[in-house]
Amino acid sequence: MEKTKSLLDLLVRLRTYKALDRAAEKNRNYRATLKEQDKAYDELQKAGLDREQKRIVDRALSALNANGAAYGKAAYRLGLHDGIRLMSEVHKL
Repeated sequence: MEKTKSLLDLLVRLRTYKALDRAAEKNRNYRATLKEQDKAYDELQKAGLDREQKRIVDRALSALNANGAAYGKAAYRLGLHDGIRLMSEVHKL
């Protein structure tokens, strides 16, 4: 089990960096949401918030982003694990 976990960790690391970046660049939905993100960020910069308000907004957005990243990583890891398990079961047939 330890070798499987280490291999799974290695595969997750390999696939979630360069491969994911390349796939995201080609994904129309991702590019569209990136544009929306940029627009929202521009609006936030123009909102005239004071330093404390900016700190609060930054902290909230950072927490939201960290949570989304952790969720995405868990989902990717689960999917990869399921794929490996499925291939193992198909191979046994």
